[in-house]
Amino acid sequence: MNFKWDLTELFENEDAFYQEIMNIKELLSEIKIYEDKDWDEDILYEVLNQKWDIKERANNVLIYGSLRYYKDVTSELCTKLKSTSEKLNHEVDAYLNFIDQKIIELGKLKVHSFLRKNSQLEVYRHSLENLFRRQEHVLEDDMKEKTQENLDHINTCLSSYNNELRDMNFGEIDIDGKKMEVTSSNFGKFLASRDRETRKQTYFIVNQAFQDKKEIFSDLLDSIFECRIQNATLEHYPSVLEKVLFEENIDCKIIDTLIEAVHKNLHLIQRYLKIKSEFLQINNPHLYDFGVPLDHHLKFKYTFEEAVQIIKEALKPLGEEYLKVVDDLLDGHMDIEPDDHKHQSIIFSWHTYSFMNFRGSYIDLKNMIHELGHIVNYSLSKGNVPFIYEDSTIFVGETASIVNEILLNRYLYQTAGSIEEKIFYLSKEIENYFTSVFKQTMYTEFENELYHTKESNPLTSEKISMLYDKLIKKYYGSDILYDEISAMEWMRLGHIYRWSYYPYKYATGLINASVVVNSLVDEQSLSKEKYLEFLSAGSSLYSLDLLKMLQIDCTDADIINHGFRVLADDIEKLEHILSLKK
Repeated sequence: MNFKWDLTELFENEDAFYQEIMNIKELLSEIKIYEDKDWDEDILYEVLNQKWDIKERANNVLIYGSLRYYKDVTSELCTKLKSTSEKLNHEVDAYLNFIDQKIIELGKLKVHSFLRKNSQLEVYRHSLENLFRRQEHVLEDDMKEKTQENLDHINTCLSSYNNELRDMNFGEIDIDGKKMEVTSSNFGKFLASRDRETRKQTYFIVNQAFQDKKEIFSDLLDSIFECRIQNATLEHYPSVLEKVLFEENIDCKIIDTLIEAVHKNLHLIQRYLKIKSEFLQINNPHLYDFGVPLDHHLKFKYTFEEAVQIIKEALKPLGEEYLKVVDDLLDGHMDIEPDDHKHQSIIFSWHTYSFMNFRGSYIDLKNMIHELGHIVNYSLSKGNVPFIYEDSTIFVGETASIVNEILLNRYLYQTAGSIEEKIFYLSKEIENYFTSVFKQTMYTEFENELYHTKESNPLTSEKISMLYDKLIKKYYGSDILYDEISAMEWMRLGHIYRWSYYPYKYATGLINASVVVNSLVDEQSLSKEKYLEFLSAGSSLYSLDLLKMLQIDCTDADIINHGFRVLADDIEKLEHILSLKK
């Protein structure tokens, strides 16, 4: 089994890569002849076929060039391959822009008549409908100039934010009489230390460093939010939230439903935090006490071969057809062998290829099965729908990958050889809810509050800190002692600077995946065939419509509460196991 990429499926070598770029440029010059023609249903079909053929070929160029770079970030050749592929894709997008403009000029009624006259156009119906759905938000050139100015300003603010993070000086803490410098790359490790004094020192020194720059960070956030609100208004959206969710045609009700359901279930995570404090023998816990793992100092180490065997056993509930795809992708589609030339800090999946440095830890095993979920999803879609719909949305794709994570933890829990191991795997499952559902929903609610505040008032450091302080106390509950410095954590939430309304997808992804596993494995109300049909649909439907194939309606509080029942069961199991150790 080859644990390095075999990219010859894309291009045999660099010569073939560059030859394809020449071929694509030739195709671009040929498709331009349609710009001045009158279109009928047959020409529209012809143009769309050519457009998506070019887009697919350019995408293969981009994937190859980018993967070669991540495989060897030290190579000038690979850096050039990446920049060349990116430049080509920008050219392709610019060249093909006239097609969408031409379709919009034809108008919805005429395009619908073309769909009736030429049944072959049916494959493009969803894409065409989506294009017209977006039409009301297409701006005139003078408005485009203003929105671009705002985007440029946001990017300038983000550069300043990143520079501030890069230049943060946290100082030193004392560990066993030795002075240790705290940096952005090691403070997470110190916050997870079993030594409470180390955690406390780290927590205070990091948050104090941010507090010293709170005016800088609040000014940047205020400026970014101002630009986002302006752009949403200019593009005819009622709010930034509606602008973001419009991209996937997601009902805004999903956010309110999620927040309301989490509020009703806060007692579950607060109960877990209390159990964890008692287990760790921490009286009067603070926020800095909850990063300690319940691992009993267990050390897990897996070889490539052991990891593959565990993954295959864990994924058996998904059926033989799924496992056949896994077998194919494990050979030449997962570049997991550690290599000093590779990019060291990122893990990703793209197309049918996954990337990581597998060093044998439990986290590596979890990441490996997670990424397999993404590329199986893509592979099944690739064989079932046209290129235009092959790639799933993040909203749907996270469900596919987190199902695998849950199955892994279930398998490891069921086959654990000791109570200590069972506690570890069960706690990991619960911690997943803590970080992915409760915390990400808290961040989403925080972002909501910030936008509502910004509509009428500036986002001052005092106002932001007050909002954050109120939320952490609501989510973490009354059994915790809160330090005043805790309100400064909002500056470390990079996602609210970099993106709008991103965290909720982690929450819905885990809840959806929990429901899928429960329906597929426990209740057996969902068939393997139906799940594979869902994975094979790519983005041929809108996200919420795809999830309905699994009987999941994300705007239905009952579905979300179903996911919390899984969490409640896990907490009861943990309490029972811990009682056996007493």
